[in-house]
Formats: sequence, structure tokens, C-alpha cells
Amino acid sequence: MNYRCQINHEGLIPLPDMICNDLGIEVGDVLICEAADNASKLVLRKHTEQTLTDDEIALAGNLTRVIPLESD
Repeated sequence: MNYRCQINHEGLIPLPDMICNDLGIEVGDVLICEAADNASKLVLRKHTEQTLTDDEIALAGNLTRVIPLESD
């Protein structure tokens, strides 16, 4: 499956609920972020360890946690 999303001015990747439902992504999930091809694409997949702390995620460098996007 491929989806196209744009990184916003705050460096966030907004994922519509429809995409999250299709992929089984929920708020709080830990995702692995990998550059693909010529770094113009980003591959996101669930990490096997979902109990990582925010500090452990930050130390890894290529992990992120799914957070709710606050609307203005």
C-alpha cells in the first residue's frame, strides 16, 4: 500500500483517520521511519516493541510515536 502525505511546517506528517484505519495505526503506536529510494519517500511501519518510552524513542533516532493532531 502506498499513500501520499506531506510533512507540514511543524515537521509533522498528518495521517488521515482513513489511512490509519486501513493500516491499523493507532494513537500511541511506535513507528519505524526509513528513507526509501532517493530519500524522497518515507516508509513507516510498526515497531515490534510498542512499550518504548519517549526517551528511548528519541535515542533511537528513527522512531516516532503517533500522536493526535490538534486542529487550529
